[in-house]
Amino acid sequence: MLFDAGNTLLWIDHARVAKIITAAGLPTTEAAVRDAEMRARPRLDPLLGRVPKRESPHVFRAHIAFILEHLGGAEPDVLERAANGVADAWGTLWICPPPDAHATLRTLRDRGYATACVSNSNGKVDRLLAAADLDVLLDDVIDSGALGIEKPDPRIFTIAAERIGIPPAELMYVGDLHALDIVGPARAGMHAALLDPLDAFAEFEAPKLRTLSDLLDWLPRPPNR
Repeated sequence: MLFDAGNTLLWIDHARVAKIITAAGLPTTEAAVRDAEMRARPRLDPLLGRVPKRESPHVFRAHIAFILEHLGGAEPDVLERAANGVADAWGTLWICPPPDAHATLRTLRDRGYATACVSNSNGKVDRLLAAADLDVLLDDVIDSGALGIEKPDPRIFTIAAERIGIPPAELMYVGDLHALDIVGPARAGMHAALLDPLDAFAEFEAPKLRTLSDLLDWLPRPPNR
């Protein structure tokens, strides 16, 4: 089993984002930010897969703008303050495992599955996973910033398969963005599923999970290796 990091094993700190936006003059809540952020993801798809990591400020600025649009109801100067505040904090926000992350990974390992993370990151995702106590539940972490290859390039998935010693055809990848986390693994010959709690990607063809723990009902116990 392979997993994305951002918005899969590590969610944005929606509570902190809500405080930043509220302080900028647009009162909101953690729940509202979570909903807006999840509904913004499909709008990122046209930007992804064609924008290298070095141009990621363009993408995360768009992500923030889409979140604020979904929240709605603010003057331009308030939106600008809110966007700048969230942008300043962006690199430190990816710290919150979903409630079922640890239990799901632990159960998969108990059932005999190898587990790894494959992330488009900056070479530091291993530290974020360690801070969340997720590293001990993963056999490997493949970070595009360290490897020099980014999703959706199929090579990053093929390398991950080689590193954990399982053929791509026997692996499933779980992530939150269609352009990176469905298209890329499919090109590498893997199965893939989209973590989509709100069915925001309803128009996209892909197997979908509402929660990580849904995997436990999908997957058979693997054969002994």
